[in-house]
Formats: sequence, C-alpha cells, structure tokens
Amino acid sequence: MTVRDWAIVAAALFWGVLVLTLCLLVMRAVKVLDSVIGTVGRVTDETVPILRGVNETVAGVNVELARVDTIMAGVQSITSTTDRILGVVHATLANPLIKAAAVAAGTAKAARALRS
Repeated sequence: MTVRDWAIVAAALFWGVLVLTLCLLVMRAVKVLDSVIGTVGRVTDETVPILRGVNETVAGVNVELARVDTIMAGVQSITSTTDRILGVVHATLANPLIKAAAVAAGTAKAARALRS
C-alpha cells in the first residue's frame, strides 16, 4: 500500500467516525424532542381542566356581578325616592317653621314692647 492508499483509508475512517458521531447527535436530538413533546402533552392535559375551572369561575362571577348590578339599581331607586320624599318634607315643613319662627320672634318683640 502506498501513502495515497493510507490517506484514502484514513479519510474514509475519519468520515465514518464523523457520520457515526452525527448519527448519535441526531438520535440524542430526537430523544430530546420526544421528551419535549411528552412534556408539552402533559402540560396541556393539566392546563385544560384548570382553564375550564377558570371559565366556570368567571361565569359564576359574572352572574354575581349581574345580581350586584340589580341590587345597586334597587338601591339607586330607593335613594332617589328618599331624596324626593325629603324634598317634599322639606317643602312642607320649611315654610311653616320659618313662619312660626317669625311669629314667635314678632310675638316676643311685641311682648317686650308691651312690658316697657
């Protein structure tokens, strides 16, 4: 064998080792990808029920908020009615009380004037 033949054999061995190394690396990459796919599947299996629970909770909260809105509308109506009633009471009592106070003040002044 000549040097050229040995060089060809060495190059063939080098390429063979390189191909085997690349095959091993590809196999490891495939294992990692399988592991990632399995992990993503497990995360999906665990996340979907949680999201369903969150949807149910949000739906319940929306129902409760609708109830609170109804209660708030009732309270607003009661407050408006109370405000109107107080306006009527004020209008009914304010003028007679002012007139009574004026009569009392005038009577007191007249009584003082008669005493003197």
